[in-house]
Amino acid sequence: MPEGYGVGMESARARYRRLLDTGRSTERLEFFSDAVFAIAMTLLVLDIRLPDTTAADLGRALANLAPEYFAYALSFVVIALNWAGHHRKFRLITGYDRRLVQLNLLLLLLVAFLPFPTSVLSEYAQTPAVVLYAATVAAISGVQCLIWLAARASGLLDAAVDRPLFFYVLRLMLVTVVVFTASIPVAVLGSADWALYSWILALPLTIAAARWAPSPSPSG
Repeated sequence: MPEGYGVGMESARARYRRLLDTGRSTERLEFFSDAVFAIAMTLLVLDIRLPDTTAADLGRALANLAPEYFAYALSFVVIALNWAGHHRKFRLITGYDRRLVQLNLLLLLLVAFLPFPTSVLSEYAQTPAVVLYAATVAAISGVQCLIWLAARASGLLDAAVDRPLFFYVLRLMLVTVVVFTASIPVAVLGSADWALYSWILALPLTIAAARWAPSPSPSG
């Protein structure tokens, strides 16, 4: 092996990572993310299928689809809120690195998976279905938190994001993680119905977290 071969290869690897694994524009990442969010939203409606019925029983058949309507609306709201949160965060994230791209791909993996637990929940509103759905939503929000943390750790946040603002955004995202994670033992040890009802708490708790804003820190 020629002398200096290992050093040269390491140098090329380092240059590769410096030139290609980091960047200042997040446009392609955002466009790709938008497409996955949109496709996941569209797939949700495919689970609402009208069974074979007669004209006389059409009204009853449509009414019997109430669980499908509920699951569709719930997941549409979940995806919409996550898309909006993702959009807002990337207005403040000024670049990307390998870790941020990987976390974003993990987020999209979970978002694209959500139509499946949605279908299971609409068909079987029982403990395993509730646990699967809650775990998926909690994981999506958890990865949103990790993206925000990774952006700060890598110095990729806009200079306007001081310490109070950073933790304010993080606190809002953590509400969904806590509510849906806490519903899992409720479903397992108590009632699947009560676990479903507990998800409603995400809304008032998020509003409360949004209104509780500490005073700005002089040091930022």
